[in-house]
Amino acid sequence: MTNILLTADSTAVTNFGVFEQLTNYGALGLVVLALGAVAWFMFKKIVAEKDRLQAKVDELEKELREQAKPKSKK
Repeated sequence: MTNILLTADSTAVTNFGVFEQLTNYGALGLVVLALGAVAWFMFKKIVAEKDRLQAKVDELEKELREQAKPKSKK
């Protein structure tokens, strides 16, 4: 009876879908997963910063074009 409980528990622990391969490596798998998550958040932060800076450049270019337009003489 004890073997049945241990078998059921071990299969429940290892069925993590996509992360099943990482759990086979124990602590190393968790470290890799954590590093992947950190890398993903840093990537998203860099992309958001790039988008913000591009929007600012576009805004400044628009202002520069408006200032460079020849003014109509009355």
